[in-house]
Amino acid sequence: MAEQIIQKLLKRRCSIWPECACHRLWLHWQERLEEDRLTFDELAAADMSIFYMLSCVSEHCPDRKVRGSASVQLLNSWWDRQRREEELTKEFCEARRAQG
Repeated sequence: MAEQIIQKLLKRRCSIWPECACHRLWLHWQERLEEDRLTFDELAAADMSIFYMLSCVSEHCPDRKVRGSASVQLLNSWWDRQRREEELTKEFCEARRAQG
């Protein structure tokens, strides 16, 4: 019974958007990534929270355009590593930078 309730809640649209943490992270990283070039340590610290935020927004955001944008961003192969639960490494970042 509890599992069914959890699954039902997970399939719903967010009722507190734009007051939720995902919206705050969305705005923060949108601005920060446009302005700054992050150090590896900053990127490594942000990587997982950005992935989970995009995942939540792509599934639960009531704003169709934002939900679609998050879904498109998750199609980037950068996030394949997160899906495999692999840690971000400097080697990975350097290889991605070399690819252009």
